[in-house]
Amino acid sequence: MIQRTSRLRLPLLLTSALLIGGLVPAAIAPASAALAVRLEAGPQSGYKFSPIGAILQSKKVTLAAPANVTADARAYITGRGHHLRIASGTFSGWWIKESMIAYVPGLVVNASYNPAVRIAFPAGTYLGYKFDTAWAIASTKRGTLGTDSGASIARRAVIHGRPFGEVVNGVWAGYWVPLASPNVLRAQPLTCKSPGHVAAGTRQVLRALPNGAGQIALTFDMGGRLTPGKDIVNRLILDRVCTTFFPTGAMGATVEGQVILKLIGQHPELFEVGNHTYHHCNLRDGGAGSPTTAPCPKTPPSASFIADQMTSAATVIRTATGMEPAPYWRPPYGAYNTAVLDAVASVGYTKTLMWDVDTIDWRPVSQGGPTAAQIADKVAVNAVGGSDVLMHLGGFNTYDALPSMVLRLRARGLQPTTISDVMR
Repeated sequence: MIQRTSRLRLPLLLTSALLIGGLVPAAIAPASAALAVRLEAGPQSGYKFSPIGAILQSKKVTLAAPANVTADARAYITGRGHHLRIASGTFSGWWIKESMIAYVPGLVVNASYNPAVRIAFPAGTYLGYKFDTAWAIASTKRGTLGTDSGASIARRAVIHGRPFGEVVNGVWAGYWVPLASPNVLRAQPLTCKSPGHVAAGTRQVLRALPNGAGQIALTFDMGGRLTPGKDIVNRLILDRVCTTFFPTGAMGATVEGQVILKLIGQHPELFEVGNHTYHHCNLRDGGAGSPTTAPCPKTPPSASFIADQMTSAATVIRTATGMEPAPYWRPPYGAYNTAVLDAVASVGYTKTLMWDVDTIDWRPVSQGGPTAAQIADKVAVNAVGGSDVLMHLGGFNTYDALPSMVLRLRARGLQPTTISDVMR
């Protein structure tokens, strides 16, 4: 059955309206107070329900890009979760389940508690969040519990489609912590571990990763365009997605690159780094490079040039993040041969990380590149346990692809994580 929900975020106060099967709504805000809703790129499903919550009709549409629409009601449907009744666009008149791909941006309060109520904290590593007035991440706090514990929360809410509880005591007092689900009073620990890089050991060229049952590696190169890199990293933090980054020294040394690398370095519980050389030269054939003024030789580079590209980049990466990139590296353009592998191994880079799923997100749609929905679909459909997915912090539609991609991977039982987490 459909139940009335608690108050919604200010400035919008909307009593849960019921307009199912022709019933008169209990209360409904005027159109001018409609809720803003974001529908992320990728598959979206709408429903029409009977008065007792049975599905009467369903509708599925794949959105090539995110859509900003309105909703005139929000209701909890027993056994099915909170739903938003869409009032504009292709889903007008349909209910869509509230989630990280269909949500009211900002805060929606499900319940307030006075006195505060207890929630469980199973043993694990947690990330707490503080948000600014626009509900963007202001700061985070991490901690690890060796044994099961608990804390009290004053509010249970959905923030940008993710369930949170507002902690009022203990380690995370003043922070919002993710909940296992919107209606379960249990904190959600990180699903990945940060074990540190595997040992340098013997040389390996890896397109897919060993020991990858139930996990895939999401990896981002940072060798050219940096927009919207900071936004991508922040979204990964919000969704608690462990990730491996391969920056170049040249882009890491830019003002924007320094901001991105610093943000990555602030979250060693989520992120790790590898090396993508300093100037993004083609180390096998010569040429290319980023930026275009890079001093890339036109013929195959010498071993000393290659070694310098690696060590110079490592200095920038290490200084900005506090993280060690070795022994992981990714050859620009995927170009390598035995001479290149010998040269990078001489300075500690024995793990050459290629990929088995290439999103080609560096190419804009106007030049035949993928939409956000196509990026998400390619990864969600083609990734298998141990896959190494290649994306770019400058990907044109990558930011908009992430919510659907992550949600669908997890629904398939594939946890996105770091290269190290998979290989351990």
